[in-house]
Amino acid sequence: MAKIPVMLITGKENINTEMVAFNFAINAVKNARAKVEFMFPGTGAQAANKRQKGSPQFMEQIEGMKKLSIPVKIREVSVAGEELAKDDTFPGLELVYGAVEADARIQDGYSVITF
Repeated sequence: MAKIPVMLITGKENINTEMVAFNFAINAVKNARAKVEFMFPGTGAQAANKRQKGSPQFMEQIEGMKKLSIPVKIREVSVAGEELAKDDTFPGLELVYGAVEADARIQDGYSVITF
């Protein structure tokens, strides 16, 4: 079984890339039965800002991932770096230390995919 942590590193400048990342994660579970985790590191944290223009579509995608039991995480340092408060991000995102989390997935045999 494929094991994939999907890292959305694209900020608010490219909504199409963000949607591709969400759809990739969902379809990898639905169609390939992959084990997937999703993370917002770096400027990707901008996509988790519930006050941005694309937030209704993004929240729908995040809810879709959660329904498929895809863990959705956000890098704690990125939230601070993008000057977001925890209340600015979508509810239910797990705050993590990105490098530690990514290393743990790699050590567990995951193949990292970035968008």
